[in-house]
Amino acid sequence: MTETPELTIYEKTFAKSDKTNAILVVQGKKLHVNKTLLSLHSDFFDTLFNSEFKEKAIEEIDIKDVKFEDFATLLSLIHPNPLKPTEFNAEKLLELADRLLMTSVKQQLEWFLITTNISRFTKLRIADKYQLDDLLQNAIDRIVKSDGFLTISNSNTFTNLSDKNKVKLLMHLLAANNQ
Repeated sequence: MTETPELTIYEKTFAKSDKTNAILVVQGKKLHVNKTLLSLHSDFFDTLFNSEFKEKAIEEIDIKDVKFEDFATLLSLIHPNPLKPTEFNAEKLLELADRLLMTSVKQQLEWFLITTNISRFTKLRIADKYQLDDLLQNAIDRIVKSDGFLTISNSNTFTNLSDKNKVKLLMHLLAANNQ
């Protein structure tokens, strides 16, 4: 007698049901999804499912250049029982949310990152890269409380910041210095 392997949490989350009407295939594994729900939360999927692309008529759509676990976690964030992001995958999830044009998911991930123990410089870099204003402010506030101008100006993170965010950080440092 052959035992059926137990489904992973990812496969259970995206099992076929009467509410699913499309299949996304990632690394050979199937995710049963609802086109309307995905279209509502993603301009990428809205275009994919509702315009004249050939994928509109294909039963199974292959998604390339992404890890199954990351993709499933990302999509779960628009479901009632989402899989939880971690400090280790949050930046990858942000990258995917950006790629798939999922603004509400980016906002959820931003709030998650604010609550983590990730270093203030990592938060600053991520906020700058993905244009996350609340995370940026959180990182700046932590930096102003902990670091001096020389510490900041000599860091790689500062060097790689956009000019706009360099100015913002420096203005906060100057304001704190004048108090």
